[in-house]
Amino acid sequence: MDKQKVTSFIRDEDLKIKMYHIVDLCNLVSKKHIPKNTDFLNPFEVKTAVSIINSEPDLKYIVDGGYPGCERAIIHIFPYYCDMDSVGAGLRFLEIKNNDKFGSANHRDYMGALLSLGIRREKIGDILVHENYCQIVVDEEICDFLLYNFKKVKKSNVDVREIHRELVEIPQQNYKESSVSVSSLRIDSVVASAYNLSRSESIKLVNSELIQVNYEKITQPSFQVEENSVVSVRGYGKFLIKELGGISKKGKFRLSISKYL
Repeated sequence: MDKQKVTSFIRDEDLKIKMYHIVDLCNLVSKKHIPKNTDFLNPFEVKTAVSIINSEPDLKYIVDGGYPGCERAIIHIFPYYCDMDSVGAGLRFLEIKNNDKFGSANHRDYMGALLSLGIRREKIGDILVHENYCQIVVDEEICDFLLYNFKKVKKSNVDVREIHRELVEIPQQNYKESSVSVSSLRIDSVVASAYNLSRSESIKLVNSELIQVNYEKITQPSFQVEENSVVSVRGYGKFLIKELGGISKKGKFRLSISKYL
């Protein structure tokens, strides 16, 4: 598989570097005839990686994030003659319970505790936060390390145990519903209205590559959003464009959005 050829359609340099690694894995699987797993990828990265893998007819793949509707997932890549049972697991699952009833730890707290141990983000899948515990999907390579070394979250002691895939519980996602009016469907206009920013501030966020739509990095303020798009703004949060309404008498678009809490 020619690395330059199969990634020629990618403009984002960070994404291209990640896809170079996917090509390397594909070539290794083809040459050594052994299955390989990617790191965890977001949905747009998965979509891009799958398009690359599909360019090689002798390869098959399975996307696995641990549970239905997952956000981050790994891709098992293997020779076409292999079956699923011979591919290997790749994922393991941890449950973290607190001892001090701190109860207020959020996704960022758990993530910070993991990264403070020297764990790379690419080795961590979804972090499912519940009221007084959380469940984490991890790369099998780091699971044993975490079982022995993951001791604290926010200065509070925690107990860590491995659980089976079937015990993973999907927490209910809470949203804050709101309606905004925008002068256009450009991403800079939509983000400015959603977070009460000036247009110049939202343009700066785009230019700093801090905005994603459906997990794809956006680099042009003129990018047009669509209904059912998920918009992520680093440092501000994430929201779903639930509905594109009509146009007001003043010529503004009405948007119904759901902010993730």
